[in-house]
Amino acid sequence: MSVKNTQTAELDFIDLSLLDENLQIQEDGIEVEIAGPTNKPTGLVIVIFGPDSTTAQKASRDLVKEIEQEAAKEGNIDIDGPEAQRRRQITYLAKITKGWNKPPQVDGERLTFSEENVIRLYTKYPIIENQVRFKADRRGSFIKS
Repeated sequence: MSVKNTQTAELDFIDLSLLDENLQIQEDGIEVEIAGPTNKPTGLVIVIFGPDSTTAQKASRDLVKEIEQEAAKEGNIDIDGPEAQRRRQITYLAKITKGWNKPPQVDGERLTFSEENVIRLYTKYPIIENQVRFKADRRGSFIKS
């Protein structure tokens, strides 16, 4: 039973277009401005897809497949070790990284954007990985203000 207010027109449905807008933001990606150890901007801006994006969903499925394959290998006892977990986390983050504003220089080499170079960057600099992970793990990061 519904109560109708005669002074305002009530909708007979719930409008979820706000959720569609949020999904689009996740598909487009957001910018993560990377700060250095003193919390000052480094100038590096990394764009990441949201957790509900098609890219993130595929990355999750790929990660599950990888874990299943590792578990199926005979004698693989380090599947849940901290190093294996960190490697998988970085691989997932690399897969949901859309790009960066300028090539970062690592060990004297300017890195062009590729999944392999993102893995290299996040592996070498946990401070960058952590900032990206912080934003990537929170749907709230993808809400339009």
